[in-house]
Amino acid sequence: MKYIFKLIIILSLLSIASMSVVAQEPIGVIAKSKGATFHKKFNADDYDSKAVMGTQLKNHDWIKTREDGFVAIFFLDDKSQLKIKGNSEMEILAAVERGKISKTISLDYGTVKATVSKQKGEFRIATPTSVASVKGTEWWVQSNEDGDTFTVLEGIVEVENLISGLVQNVGVDETATSNPDGSVTVEETVTGDVPDDPESDDDPEEETSTIHELRIKMVNEETQAEKFIIIEYAE
Repeated sequence: MKYIFKLIIILSLLSIASMSVVAQEPIGVIAKSKGATFHKKFNADDYDSKAVMGTQLKNHDWIKTREDGFVAIFFLDDKSQLKIKGNSEMEILAAVERGKISKTISLDYGTVKATVSKQKGEFRIATPTSVASVKGTEWWVQSNEDGDTFTVLEGIVEVENLISGLVQNVGVDETATSNPDGSVTVEETVTGDVPDDPESDDDPEEETSTIHELRIKMVNEETQAEKFIIIEYAE
C-alpha cells in the first residue's frame, strides 16, 4: 500500500513537472510583424515597444496591436497560424490535458484569423463573452464590448456563450453572433462582412516569411548572445 501511495506521488510530481516544462518551452514564433505592435513576455510587467519577427512565444505571453499593426504567429507543434489585425490584444495560453498540448488564445478585444491544423489537443479562442473550440479549421473572430462574431471559412467551430452556456455549431459560410445578453445566432455569412486578410494587401515585393521561412531568435540566458534558426517548410 505504501509503495502504491509513493508511486502515485511520483507520477503526480512528474505530471506537474511536465506541465511546467511545456509552459516554459516555446509554443510559437512571431512570423511577421508590421505597423505598431507590442509583445509582453510571460515574466515581464510591461510590453516591449515592438513585436519582433522571429521572437519565440511562450505560455502567458501577450501580443497587442495598434490600428495599423499586424502580427502573424506560427505555432511550432502543429503548424497552425494566427493572424492578428489592428486594435487587438490577446494572451497565449498552453496546457497539458491528458498528455496532449492544448492552446487557448485569450482575446481581450480585436480581430484575429485562425488557421488550425488537425491536432491531438484542443485549440480555443476565448473572449470575455464566448469561447470557440476547434480541432482543424479556418475562421475569423471579431470581439468587442458589444459581443463576438465567428465567421467560419473551413470546417466546424463550436461556439459557447459564457453568460448563458448556450452552445452552437457553426459551419462553412456561416457566421455566429454571441451577445452579452447570452444569446447566440447563426446565419449565412454575408461576403462583405468577412474581414480583409492583411496579407492580401501586401506589396508583392515586400519580404514575407509567414509561411515558407521562419527566423527564430535564440538567446543564451548567460551570455545574452543571439543567433537565428531558419526553418523552411512547404505549406
